[in-house]
Amino acid sequence: MLEPHSSFVDADNLRLHYLEWDPEYISQSLTADAAAPESDENMDNIPVVLLHGLAATADTWRLTAEALYPRHFALAFDLRGHGLSDQPASGYDPVTIAEDVISGMAKLGLGQVAVVGHGWGARVALVLAARHPALVSHLVLVDCPHVEPRHWPGMTRERFIREKISNDIYPSKQEYLQALRKELPFNWSPGVEEIVQTYVQELSDGTVQERLRPEQQCAIRESLWEDRALLYYSKLSCPVLLIPAADRPVPGEELPERLEHADEFAAAKGQMAAQVARAIQRCSVLWMPETSHDIQLQRPQVLADAIANFLQE
Repeated sequence: MLEPHSSFVDADNLRLHYLEWDPEYISQSLTADAAAPESDENMDNIPVVLLHGLAATADTWRLTAEALYPRHFALAFDLRGHGLSDQPASGYDPVTIAEDVISGMAKLGLGQVAVVGHGWGARVALVLAARHPALVSHLVLVDCPHVEPRHWPGMTRERFIREKISNDIYPSKQEYLQALRKELPFNWSPGVEEIVQTYVQELSDGTVQERLRPEQQCAIRESLWEDRALLYYSKLSCPVLLIPAADRPVPGEELPERLEHADEFAAAKGQMAAQVARAIQRCSVLWMPETSHDIQLQRPQVLADAIANFLQE
């Protein structure tokens, strides 16, 4: 993989870590016998800001950003509480985290950008684009949980906040990787293994735990329950691309009676995407059936091509 520039930026008293796929840095870091990328003369002038999902890190975009580069300059933040960024006690609602990104962009001298968000990061991207329309040229929502959890059939506030909180401690990094390989329903690769190791930290006794702590996970899920995401879609003025890990819904098909388990969500993703697409002024949908939630890991080239093509339209 191309090695991005890794650094930190102070965003209103919050230290954010970021990865930057910058042509000048990458060209300098390549070894003499490495294959050089295409000339940066072919690079489009729209920078791409990438926002990761819950409990992931900026590294989750490595494969996609490498495929996207050198057509677009790309930058991925570790969002508040994640990765190597600061972990304050509060501020885990989508609005505050979106403003973190805006502050980081300003400090780095970024003007108008295309924003790509995955999962929970797509919800943050949605808020960012609705609140700062002048700064977002295009918006890409990758497998976003569009419908508010309060509207999920069979879901209660307590269950949504508490049931999914992860506090797993693995005896070793190897056992963590073995457990994750069973969870991810696609072919494993050394690149994916390198990426998912950034989601956790090794403690002094050799055990491994997620970098995002349980109390922060709880704060994020509580804020998602309170968030009124559906109000943002009609406020979007830029072109929007939805990329659900789902097939196009069958007309007349109804949502499952409950939305609590993975198979129920898989069956409902298409209907959720179709529902919100109707509320967006300029929206297109790329249906990706037989794909897991982690599209950026499973099909990075397809995702990168879709983003690049969308930015050219």
